[in-house]
Parts: sequence; C-alpha cells; structure tokens
Amino acid sequence: MTTYGLVEYWKPRSNWYDLSSEEKEKFLDGIRENIGTLGGRGVKLIGIYRCRGFGDWDGMAFFECPDADGIEAVAEGSESHDWYHYFEGNNVVGTLQSTEEWASHVARMGAPQ
Repeated sequence: MTTYGLVEYWKPRSNWYDLSSEEKEKFLDGIRENIGTLGGRGVKLIGIYRCRGFGDWDGMAFFECPDADGIEAVAEGSESHDWYHYFEGNNVVGTLQSTEEWASHVARMGAPQ
C-alpha cells in the first residue's frame, strides 16, 4: 500500500490582518476542529513549522496520508474553512520511499527533455 506525504506551505494574505482578534480565533477554532477530524481518515499530522525568516513562506505542515483519500481530506478541510481566502498556499505531495528505492530512482534519472 502506498503512503503519501503532503507538505503544505502558507503565508497570510493582507485580508487576514483586517480581522479582529475574535474573528481570527473563531477561524482558527474551525481549523483546529478540522485537523482533529483528519485522524479518523487515517491522516497523521507530523508537525507544523514556522518558517518566517527562512524562506518565502510563513509556515508549513507535514501530513502523512494512507491513501489519496487522505490527501483529499486535507484539501477539503482547508477549502471548507476558507483557508485560501485568508492564506496563500502551495502543497506538494509525494509517495513514501525507502532509502534504496529513492537511490535507485535517482541513479536512473536522466537529463530533462
């Protein structure tokens, strides 16, 4: 069975700063609730990291998903809570490989066409 990894990058849009503290907290309560439901779909949150000062993004999160449905669950949760209305983001998905599988793949890579 294939295991997927999802890395989500984000930074606030200007309209995030227009919200009151209460509005921000209400929004974040919905995000916390969504993250709490992901375990029921087999999704594991590995960690959330602050990146400001290290790159173009303010933060990133790593999720491990048992299948493509888990990837979809993360995306659906973000969309249903209007995450992308307040945050610009980018996601990267990949499949888990052993060190040997990775090395074999890298050794076979040719120049881009």
